[in-house]
Amino acid sequence: MKSLTRYVMAAALLFIGKAHAQQIDWGTVIYSDLVDSEGEVLDNSFVFQLGSFDAGYDPSANAPGDWLDHWEVFDEAAYNGIEEPVDDGIWGYYTSTANMEPDGTSDSPEETPGATSFEGRQAYIWIRNGDNPEPGTEWLVVTTSSWVFPAADPACCGNSLPLEWSSSDLTGGDVPLWGSQGGTPGPGSYTVTGPYTQQTFTFVPEPSSALLVGMAGLMLATRRRRVAG
Repeated sequence: MKSLTRYVMAAALLFIGKAHAQQIDWGTVIYSDLVDSEGEVLDNSFVFQLGSFDAGYDPSANAPGDWLDHWEVFDEAAYNGIEEPVDDGIWGYYTSTANMEPDGTSDSPEETPGATSFEGRQAYIWIRNGDNPEPGTEWLVVTTSSWVFPAADPACCGNSLPLEWSSSDLTGGDVPLWGSQGGTPGPGSYTVTGPYTQQTFTFVPEPSSALLVGMAGLMLATRRRRVAG
């Protein structure tokens, strides 16, 4: 596993006091390709969140429109991906650090108000530029088996090292809930795709009721002509 500390976190950790096992450093390594469904570098309209779904809730078994109601944010990362005056995306990355409190919640100011304990729950990174699953909205929701929030421990943590969750932990077997990572695609719509570090996918329009009625009428008329012939 490539270390986040090696690329991005090393300098930041110099300003953090005693390291905690329940401190979580997360994000991508520097020089990441972070693009949308058209292959364009992500802009500052996107949010980059680490969190989890309600205990017992399986997002893969539910429609995307239901996910946000069951989503709790543990932390939100700052994004560094826009270069001026020229944006070629080569410096793209996002990264953050947050600590688990003794009760299993987060010390991040971005934590969902009233969030329950995260301990033992599967962690996900959710990148998006909007909450509603509709054309123009871009999402990436991804996880891997090692991203599990630790047990809450009031006596924690001595001089143990922080947890490090990086995009480099992901392998070809980690299929996103939505979007694509490292060339491994999950559900969603895209114009171009490739072996990008992380890529958001968008949504296709749902057929309108008028269109559905029109299609049904066309099918009926075609059937009648065939019967008459």
